[in-house]
Amino acid sequence: MAHFPSEFSLDEVTKEMLLAVIEKKKKWERLEKRTTLLQAASFVGLAAFLLYVMVHAAAIATWSERFAWFFAAPVHILILLLLCTVYWAAVYYKGKSEKAEDDFHALRCEIIQKSIDLWKEEEQWNGRHRLFEWLRREYDINLYYEHS
Repeated sequence: MAHFPSEFSLDEVTKEMLLAVIEKKKKWERLEKRTTLLQAASFVGLAAFLLYVMVHAAAIATWSERFAWFFAAPVHILILLLLCTVYWAAVYYKGKSEKAEDDFHALRCEIIQKSIDLWKEEEQWNGRHRLFEWLRREYDINLYYEHS
């Protein structure tokens, strides 16, 4: 859970919205990392498996004998199923990551659009740039512009 420095005087609504945008950013980053890891694992696994098959099947003369050799070993099918599962998981988490990104950007834009309502007092309005810089530095969240 994020904690804001005491120099920022925030009301509960503003604080909750900022905490929510921080959590959505963390969730999006977690899903992005998971997606990248699964994509890399499926690519490396497939490359290694294809290399193994090509090296071992190269010594076999005909295509029918190669197919027979491949399907004669149940471990080959198991490896293919495992690779398909890892790839499916990468696609699944990619979709979740894109949704998390959309949710994050929607809340970020809502905060930007409601800035006047969230920082009503002149002192808060004039000091909000320090909060925005802190959010950018600590969490890489930009609340200055909607399109960034």
